[in-house]
Amino acid sequence: MIDDGWSKGTDYSSPNEKFGDMANVVEQIKELGMRAGLWTRPLLARPGCRENLFIKNRGQVLDPTIDENMDYVQSLFRLYGEWGFELVKHDYTTFELFSKYGSEMAEHITVPGWHFNDRSKTNAEIVLNLYRSIRKAAGNTYLMGCNTVSHLSAGVFELYRTGDDTSGKEWWRTKKMGVNTLGFRMPQHRTFYEVDCDCVGLTTKIAWEKNRQWMKLLAESSTALFISAQPEAVGVSQKNFIKECFTHAAVHQPIGEPLDWLDNIFPSKWKLNNNVIEFDWE
Repeated sequence: MIDDGWSKGTDYSSPNEKFGDMANVVEQIKELGMRAGLWTRPLLARPGCRENLFIKNRGQVLDPTIDENMDYVQSLFRLYGEWGFELVKHDYTTFELFSKYGSEMAEHITVPGWHFNDRSKTNAEIVLNLYRSIRKAAGNTYLMGCNTVSHLSAGVFELYRTGDDTSGKEWWRTKKMGVNTLGFRMPQHRTFYEVDCDCVGLTTKIAWEKNRQWMKLLAESSTALFISAQPEAVGVSQKNFIKECFTHAAVHQPIGEPLDWLDNIFPSKWKLNNNVIEFDWE
């Protein structure tokens, strides 16, 4: 899964010199026995983009009610398919559209003083049309929605990021955005979409015993398992455990169930593969 850093600035149709021919990158990944995924940010305007294509009074954000912008967004996903990517994670569309993250949407989901070019449609209609347009253009590509609206993503994207980023620097953030999110969003797993509670940030700054538990929970919960590993943090024991976890995650499993969620905002007791396992998140 190639994260941000592959494109030529905010032009997500062009790779930078470090990556070069993306179809060739995909072939190199396949030669390693893996399947290729890509991250993108489709509503961020390319350099030199005309201002009349932007959302009014919102900076360099493409207005999805303008046909030219939707043609561009769809062309991105067709291009990624042509390059050979089998998974595309698209990010930031909710923030781009409403200038707030979900955690900031208390009394108001957005700020005043702006509007879409087409003022005849509701926000929900505009967002859903964007999602369906991406889905149509992507064809058989597996789609992951990140920073998308949950109930509007249901039945459109196969995989869904349910929370904010976990961390390879701050364990409390992984507890909050990972463990908590996994415990309290599991009812949506395989109902609305497959759930992703973000990755294991495997670094030298997080104790291996903590990340080991987080990795085990993800691997045996039946949800998506992503690992972002710093080479310096991967020794023989870590490498062996990663192999073990991917082996678990690669097969169909029963949905993991938090057992102490009524009393614990970071559920520590879980039913995984019909076994009760306790974790220590402190």
